[in-house]
Amino acid sequence: MLTSNFYKLLDTELNQIFDKNPNDKELHKHKDLTNNKGYAFLVWFLAFYGQKSSYRNYITDGKDDNSCDIIFSNTDTQGQEIFYIVQSKWLNIVTNEEGQLLRKGKVVKEYPKIEKEEFNAAITEFTTVINGTRTAGINEKFNDKSKELVKHLEKNGKAKFLFFTAADYNDEINDTVKSFNKENAPNTSLEVIDIDRIKRDYIEFKFKEVVANNPLEYKYNPEDSDIELAIERYKNGDNSEKLHLASRDMLQFEGREQAYIFLLKPKTIYQLFQKYKFNLFFKNVRNPLHRSNYNEKIVETLQRRPNTFWYFNNGVTAITKRIPDVGKIANTLTVKGLQIINGAQTIYSIYKAYENASYDEREIMDTDARISFRLIRSSDEDFNLEITRYTNRQNEMQPRDFAANLDEQQRLQLESFKTNYWYEKRREEFRLDEHSKTQNNITIVPNNLFAMTYVAFHLQKPMAAILHQDKFFLKRTEDAEGLYEEIFNANTKFVDMYNSFLIWEMMLQYYSQEDEKGNIVSQITENMLPLFIINLALLKIVLQKYLNVKYANLTKSVNLQNFVKETFENNDKTKKELINKIWLYSVEIIENKTYNPDIVKAQENLNKLLTFQGAYDMLCQEVEDKKITVEDIENIT
Repeated sequence: MLTSNFYKLLDTELNQIFDKNPNDKELHKHKDLTNNKGYAFLVWFLAFYGQKSSYRNYITDGKDDNSCDIIFSNTDTQGQEIFYIVQSKWLNIVTNEEGQLLRKGKVVKEYPKIEKEEFNAAITEFTTVINGTRTAGINEKFNDKSKELVKHLEKNGKAKFLFFTAADYNDEINDTVKSFNKENAPNTSLEVIDIDRIKRDYIEFKFKEVVANNPLEYKYNPEDSDIELAIERYKNGDNSEKLHLASRDMLQFEGREQAYIFLLKPKTIYQLFQKYKFNLFFKNVRNPLHRSNYNEKIVETLQRRPNTFWYFNNGVTAITKRIPDVGKIANTLTVKGLQIINGAQTIYSIYKAYENASYDEREIMDTDARISFRLIRSSDEDFNLEITRYTNRQNEMQPRDFAANLDEQQRLQLESFKTNYWYEKRREEFRLDEHSKTQNNITIVPNNLFAMTYVAFHLQKPMAAILHQDKFFLKRTEDAEGLYEEIFNANTKFVDMYNSFLIWEMMLQYYSQEDEKGNIVSQITENMLPLFIINLALLKIVLQKYLNVKYANLTKSVNLQNFVKETFENNDKTKKELINKIWLYSVEIIENKTYNPDIVKAQENLNKLLTFQGAYDMLCQEVEDKKITVEDIENIT
């Protein structure tokens, strides 16, 4: 989603806040609603991130303030009080009849970034609040909260400053952010939430239905934490007749890696999720847990038949960086770093059942229900992935499912959110129906399709794209012919995948038509796809050669990447037509290369081109050596 499009969406939601609160004097203080949007932006912030509807209690805007401010304290799940200080900056941008963004009457060519001077002023303000040196203004609410904050910090309390803005991030403020955090560590921190971060969180929450990391909550990271687990032993109960079984209530395995299987109470599972939430499942390969995505059968069993829970549920598998030796009668153990790699739905369902239960119901659950917990010590990322792969085989899984949480996959998806073509790193992770896609002009593209077009067009490996798509998401440690590292690495940029796919999509559109129901149906058969992939690859070679000839007199060569991107994003029909002509020219080159009056030999020539990378490389060299004029391309009809 382009930033300009997201700004319009956000602006629409601010207007809805005005409509829903006609009697709010602060929201309608100025006759021109544009001047009230800074206040509405804070209301939106609290509703979206804080899930707070009673926003008046939190906003401390006053006539003597340069901007709207929020200062309040929250008690987190661990009973720790944390203060939050928020300063927001809204941008007043309007849209003209052509849909372009205007600021101060001028078309916005580049979306505005955070102004360095404005940001530094906010940091100065934050610093005076921390030090207690801020001059008291007429806003008594803010004065009182400031005093509370200083006392809180004097008692070694935690505080978080948030700069919340509708502008784009500006790298020029990096040093200021680092300096502030270094000076005020460890209990006070600063976080900048720009339009790009808001957009990412909005997509996660609205279009994936995943609970995004909330800046108004203290984030506990399970991977870096020492976590104490209360394990259940026979001796923990009152039945003295079974004390002799204590040595059988836990399994210890000493193989390649240290591992245990023991039992947990629902309360322990509940407390784990309450503190770490969805960060527990970072390495889980299945789709992220959605707000309503918990298993009703698990909840029902826990609530109505807790003594049968262990028999009906497979339990949970987790990995950790460190496990201590567990004594014969130990009740607890402390592990370093914890990730649930199988059983995320079980964890979340237990949490929901326990959260909604009364005190008596919780007591019954903890008395009768037990959850099998398999804990494996490993810091070997490849081994962790293998464990994940083999413990998630209840349903059919694809290689790309196991790669979904790798850093490069997450990075490519985030980069895709700056366009209208979103990178789907795991199946069905986006919850957009066709109406939502059309309304927001969004196209969801599976990462294996992005990879196929990228390998053919950008990497110029059409044979791999034709014959080895099943190897795209396999590493060489898993399969000697794995291509993952070759395709996905530090040099892999989403823009290159994006350009490759845009040209592929253009090619497909020319072989598609509407059926009786108005659906677009492709006329390309499976047998035609290999030839299309070769065409896609060769198109790049011819396009680059054309650009070199066309703009030979320029001091700086025309960048192919920018040429393709701007052609499609600006919907430049002239340049699109040019790319089509280059496609036709590429088709003619292939036809001439494979032609033979003998049909059998012609087919052999074609098969060779479709199955041997060397044959394609030779063809490319012939094109490079061939003299191509601008007229050869532009005169094609």
